Amino acid sequence: MLEEIIKWDKELFLFLNIKHTGWLDTVMPALSSYWSWIIVCLIIIVMIFFKGRVKNILATLFFLFSLAVSAFITNLVKFIVQRPRPIHSDWDSTIHAIEKNSDSFSFFSSHSATAFAMSVFFLLFYRVNKIYGWIAIIWAILVAYSRIYVAKHYPLDVICGIVCGIAIGIVGYKIFSYYEEKDRELLARDPYAN
Repeated sequence: MLEEIIKWDKELFLFLNIKHTGWLDTVMPALSSYWSWIIVCLIIIVMIFFKGRVKNILATLFFLFSLAVSAFITNLVKFIVQRPRPIHSDWDSTIHAIEKNSDSFSFFSSHSATAFAMSVFFLLFYRVNKIYGWIAIIWAILVAYSRIYVAKHYPLDVICGIVCGIAIGIVGYKIFSYYEEKDRELLARDPYAN
């Protein structure tokens, strides 16, 4: 069963990876870059912090904590599973690899997990005006696809990263909401508590 899944994963990777055009060869590495991630992360942090809610610092901290959890979990799983990246395969000459060198492992995609953790937390935080959250989700989808495009991940790596990121984003936001509600209850009982 596992062999069939891995075979399907490699075939889907090859199908998706060969769908490339010249202009995307510039766009996809930019989407995959850490600079892109840092810029989007800073924009989201600023938007969370200045949204006008009472506990923006708390929200910002839980947002950052969710990202740290995502990075920790993905790196732990990569260390345990140690699946080689597609660019380290026997059919290296067949694939369209834009970024060739990498010492890390493939399963599962940290870029996908972290981008979705960020975006889902942000979508839930901006639940009144969800357009910003949906823009972040579209960005996360593009980042996830870029990992296949640049030949750093198989589709299954990306799918598992997305699922993990969504779960972390939801849990991180739910924990933040719990503490925010507790703080509101405290303020309702004692307005001078803060």
